Amino acid sequence: MRKLLILLPLAILAGCAYDQEANDHFTTQERMDKGLVLILPGVEGESSFNHELRQGLAIAGVECAMPIYCWGRPIPIAGTLINQMDVWGNRAAGKDIAGFIVAYQDHHPKRPVYLIGHSGGGGVAVFAAESLPAGRKIDGLILLSASISGGYDLTAALDHCRNGVVNFYSPEDVAVLGIGTSIAGNVDGTRGPAAGLTGFGQPSGSDAEQKRVAYQRVYEVEITGGINPHTAATNSAFVQHSVAPWVAAVWPKGALVMVLEDFPQLLTRR
Repeated sequence: MRKLLILLPLAILAGCAYDQEANDHFTTQERMDKGLVLILPGVEGESSFNHELRQGLAIAGVECAMPIYCWGRPIPIAGTLINQMDVWGNRAAGKDIAGFIVAYQDHHPKRPVYLIGHSGGGGVAVFAAESLPAGRKIDGLILLSASISGGYDLTAALDHCRNGVVNFYSPEDVAVLGIGTSIAGNVDGTRGPAAGLTGFGQPSGSDAEQKRVAYQRVYEVEITGGINPHTAATNSAFVQHSVAPWVAAVWPKGALVMVLEDFPQLLTRR
C-alpha cells in the first residue's frame, strides 16, 4: 500500500495539477476500492478537456477512482511539441504507467482497471498496456482521437486487455491527426495519418494467425460532428452517452450499436 500511496500523487502531479481539489475528489479510498479508470491526457497535459472527459464518466455513474495521469514534460509551450516527438520518453512514460497499474492491482486485486487515452495519451496508453508484465491484464483500453500510427501493431497491447481495444476516430480530424502528425510525427515516431483519423489497419491474409485472432477484439467507432473534431470525444455529453458504456458494460454488448449520427446534437459548445 505504501508504494501505491507514493505513486498516486506522482501520477496526478507528473504534469501540472491545476485542480487538485477535483483530483482528490476522484481518488478517494472509496473510489480506489471500486476500481481504476486511469485518464491519460494529450500532449498538452492536464486541461479542461480531460476534466470534462472525467466529468462525463462521473455523470454516467462511473464510481471507480479516476486520476488524471500527466505523463509528459511540464514545460510551458515547448512541452507540447516535445511530448509529441519524444518517442523514447513516451515509451518510458508507458512503463511508468504500467508500474502504477501493477501497484494498484497488488493492493486491489480483482478490481476493474481501464485506461483511457486522448490524443498523444492514446499512444502512451498503448505503450502502457504493452509494458505490463506477463500475465497482467487490464479490462480495456479506450482510445480517443489517438495520435499513434494507424498501422501500429496492437497485438502486444491486446495480450494484456481482457476485453480489447476500442478506438474512437474521426475522419474530420485532418488538421491535427493528418497534417500535424505528418509534420511532427505521432507519439510512436511515425509520420503520417494517425489511428484517430483513419482507424487501425486490419490484418491481412499474410499476417500471422495470432494477430488476426487478436484483432477480433479491436473495436472501431467513427465519430463525426462538432466544431473541433480533435477534442469532440472529450465532450462530457459525448463521454456520458458513448464512452462510459465501454467502462460500465460487458464488451461489446450495447456499445457497438450506439447511434452516433446524433453526435452533433450532443455538442452544443466547443
